[in-house]
Amino acid sequence: MISFDMLSSAEQQVYKWLTLHKIPFDTQVKMFAGYTEIGGSVVDFIIPDKMLALRIMGVYWHSSIEAQSRDRLSRERLTEAGYHVVDIWEDQLTDDKIDYTMNNALQGVEIPR
Repeated sequence: MISFDMLSSAEQQVYKWLTLHKIPFDTQVKMFAGYTEIGGSVVDFIIPDKMLALRIMGVYWHSSIEAQSRDRLSRERLTEAGYHVVDIWEDQLTDDKIDYTMNNALQGVEIPR
């Protein structure tokens, strides 16, 4: 597992929230050979008992056409493997939105951006 300090600030917020709410999770999980294979990825958070993959989307890393294509392929592979994928954008993790966002995410509901 990766060190907490190596997570982005948005990932740290989700890590703390999941820990506070005693939700078991794995973080930075390499799936399908990670980034070395087309459609592979490193999933920010896996909630194993729900087969839920939470991807924390930073605007800088996930807004380009290339990133959107990579994210779409990753979502397809994860879905084919039986995971429900929820993308959470960093601006949905502010203090006034994090509880709403995370409670919805744990139910498999993605908040429209």
